[in-house]
Parts: sequence; C-alpha cells; structure tokens
Amino acid sequence: MAMIQNYFVLNRFIIEASAVIKHSIVTEVFSQQKNKLVTALHAKEDEYYIEFNVSPGQSYINLRTKYSRAKKNTINFFDEAVKQSITSISIADDDRIIKISLSNSDIFFTIRGKHTNVLFLEKNNIRSFKAEDEQILLSIKRELSGKKFIQDFNLPEVNIESNDDYLLAVKSKYPFIGNDVLKEVKRRKRSDSKSELQNLLKEVLQEIDRSKPALFIDDNSSGINLAFENFKSIPFTKKEVCDDLISAQNFYFSKKNYSEKKQKKLKLISRYLDRELKKISHKINNLRGALERGTREEEYNKIGNLLLINIGRIKSGMTHIELDDIYGSNEKIKVKLNANLSPQKNIDYYFDKSKSEKIKHEKSKELLKTAETDYNKLRKIEEKLTTIDSLKELDEIMKGLKIKMQDQKKEKDDLKDKFKHYLIDGKYNVFVGKDSKNNDLLTTKFAKQNDYWFHARSVSGSHIVLRVDNTKEAVPKNILKKTAALAAYHSKAKTAGTVPVAYTLKKYVVKKKGDPVGTVHLLREDVLLVKPEIPKGCEYVSE
Repeated sequence: MAMIQNYFVLNRFIIEASAVIKHSIVTEVFSQQKNKLVTALHAKEDEYYIEFNVSPGQSYINLRTKYSRAKKNTINFFDEAVKQSITSISIADDDRIIKISLSNSDIFFTIRGKHTNVLFLEKNNIRSFKAEDEQILLSIKRELSGKKFIQDFNLPEVNIESNDDYLLAVKSKYPFIGNDVLKEVKRRKRSDSKSELQNLLKEVLQEIDRSKPALFIDDNSSGINLAFENFKSIPFTKKEVCDDLISAQNFYFSKKNYSEKKQKKLKLISRYLDRELKKISHKINNLRGALERGTREEEYNKIGNLLLINIGRIKSGMTHIELDDIYGSNEKIKVKLNANLSPQKNIDYYFDKSKSEKIKHEKSKELLKTAETDYNKLRKIEEKLTTIDSLKELDEIMKGLKIKMQDQKKEKDDLKDKFKHYLIDGKYNVFVGKDSKNNDLLTTKFAKQNDYWFHARSVSGSHIVLRVDNTKEAVPKNILKKTAALAAYHSKAKTAGTVPVAYTLKKYVVKKKGDPVGTVHLLREDVLLVKPEIPKGCEYVSE
C-alpha cells in the first residue's frame, strides 16, 4: 500500500483533512463492501466521504468527494454518530491511531494487523465495525484512554545517544517511524556517521511534512507507489507530482485500481492466448503430418476396381482374396474381405474408403488453412498486447475472444442475497425462494448441478436449495431431513403434522418452455416425511 500506511503520512493526512472537514456534519455511516466503512459528511454546500479500509496489510484512510451508495446490500453502522459534527481530527503521538472527535462521541481508526478496526466510543460504551472479542475491545478501550493525541505534525527528537547502529536505535525508540522512512535515509546516506544520519532523518520527515507528494510509476514492474517528490528509494519510469496529499491519495487509488484492472485483464488474455496457441500449434503439426503422409484414395480405388473386375471369384464368407495387380506390376496382391458382407458390399466398402480418403484429405487442407489463419490472428493479438494501454481495447479483445472476467463467473454466488438464507449446524447453507418468480431465479440461475433441491409435495411452497460446496463429501441424512423440514415449513402445509417433501439433485430438475412461473419437473426424486419447522441447529442468516 505504498506509504499510505506510514505514521507520518497519516499524520499529514489528518492535518489536511481537518482543514477540509472540521465542523462538517455526519449524515450516515455505512458499509457495502467487506472491510470497508464509509462516513458521509456534509460541509456547507459540499459532500465528503471518509473511507476506512480495515483489511490487514491493505488498510488505509482516505477522503473522497464522491461515493455512490448502492441501493441494496448496504449496512448502517454507528447510527448515534449521525447529525453529530466533527470537532477535531488527531493522531496518537506514538501509534497509527487516528481519532475523529464528534460532538458527543469519538471514532477511532486503529491500524494493527489483523486487529485493524474502526471503533465507536460514546460515553462508556465501545462498538466496532469489524467483529472483535469483547475482552479485546475492553483492552483497546483502556489503551485508547491512556493515549496522547496531537493535531500538529509530530517531529520526534532524533538526537539519540547510542553506541549501537544509529538507525537501529531510532527504530527501537520510535517503532512507529516505519521502514519506509529508514529505507529512504539509507538510500541517501554517504557514510554511517551519526550526525549525517540524524540530519538525513530530519530531512526525510520534514519532506513528508512539507514537500509535494508524488506517484512513482514503474512501467517495467507495473508498480505504483505514493511517496514525496524528492524521494530516491523508489524505482520509477514516470513521476506524477500532486499539490496535496489528499488529491495524491485519490490519484493513487485511481491509478492503482486502473492498473490492477489492466493487469487482471492482460493476465486473463495472455493465459487464454498461451493455451489456444499451444492447442492450435499442436493441431497444425498433426494436420501437416497427415498431409505429408498423403492419401490412400488411389490405393483403395484400385482395390475396388480390381474386386469389381473379379466379382465372380468373390464368395460369401471369404476373409481375403488374391488378385493380379493389372494396374501396377501384375504381381499378386492379397486383399482383405469382410466375411459378413456380400461381394458387392465388399467392393462398395473400398470405393467408400477411397471417397472418404479424398474428402478427409481435402478437409485436412481446409482445416490447416483455418488453423494457420487462427494462429496468425492470435499471434497478432499477442504482439498488440505489449502496446495497449486502454481498458476499452482490452475489453474489445476479451469480447472478441469470448473471455469472461473471473468476477462474472461468481455471478451465481452474488445472487444469494436475493433469497432467504439459513445456516444448518454452522456449516450447511440453505437458500429459500420468496415467491414464484424468485423460485425460478433460485432454481434456474443460482442452484448448481450438484446442489440438493427440495419442495413440499402436492402443495404450493418455496423452492429450497441446499448448497453442496464439496461434492466428494456426502451430505448427512439428518441435514437432508432438516432441510426438508424447512421446505415443509415454507409451504402451504406449514400447519400439518407430517408433510411429504420431494428432494433430488438440481441436475434432475428441469423447466420446460412454456411452463408457468415457478413450475418445474423432476426427472427423479426421493421423498422424506418430516414435521414442518425451523429445526434445531438451523440459524436464519439474512434476507
């Protein structure tokens, strides 16, 4: 994540952000992506969005002027923060902890590996964005209460008395300084003298505080890093200098997102081309080999004619016959016959073989020509990839080659939020249709071939799908019964004592053209007699 996670970059960020969003009003706090929390703000006539990413190793805080909240699948957090104003933004003087003080509460962004989180403190209560153990939260709360938070740039005293390696001593005393800063100092040093290293460390920290941030773009490795314009430790082929850190961060994320999309598409196309070129090359070699070996058209035609001339000598049940080769050396040749065929059928067999050889030979010529054309076409695309810098061009290539993004393959799983969702025994996912149209979607679009499908017999009700993630592992009978109980519960027979429920694998469920909405046919089925209920060990997850 470049230097965005560095303590001093975070320090500069809170100073710049404070000038923009101090006194702004919180309008909503929500999440629509895993590990990302967004705080929407209204400041006079402007809208701002603080984006927190709590993914370990990829965590950051960013300030944006645009953010599109999805209409579905978003969750609100920290409702008490809404309508409160931001009174200050500060950072711990010795740790990567950012504090956003509101009118009556505080929001903390803590970067600490797998425990990176956004915390909301109001009075004596603490809540977290990411699920966290209660004892750990209480421990963090106590830690936060003992921290000193500052709003100015933190320049630590670097005149350290030590007989050891100076930079090691600095790292020991100020762990938050970070490897990015020390790496830059090492890149600039000419000697190991303590005074030089002290001055260089001050110089680097002051640059982070005052100099212009820059994007270091390395076309050789497709790497993008955010640092400061005079930094020497980052390889680059191109440098983009920005006026302030916030705009640099947004530019960085935009470039990084673009680069990642580009690399992902290039990788997919390259893999496809590599696979197809090998396949076509193998095909070309086989076809060329077949053409070089030639055709047996004339040989089979000659045998057919010889048999035709000697038809009177051919008797039913013969397995071979010796004939004079009048079209060649006049020597005797031995011809195989099919004892089960009549003389004429044996003759027809060789004429058909001759015709087949001719067709096969001509077809091989056509296939070779097509394969060579396809091969050359793919090679041109392969060469073109080295010069393309447009996602649109890559999309056009993917469309032409019929390559789908991996995300598109996950489209079925993305549908799961459209159905009722239960979890049985903490392991087995069960999805329930809500109405006839939703039933069709569940069965025809979402369910996989080896998922189990359930429906109460002879009554209307929901289609039920038991997801099978591991086809090599048999689903226990009690799980099938619990799922059947859910199917009975979500049917018109809900109040009955015992209900017959049909179940089968999804691959045996078919929908014929013209069938009414929600109607399907079972090619095979089994039946379970169950009590309609939400069984023990079955947890309702979401809708």
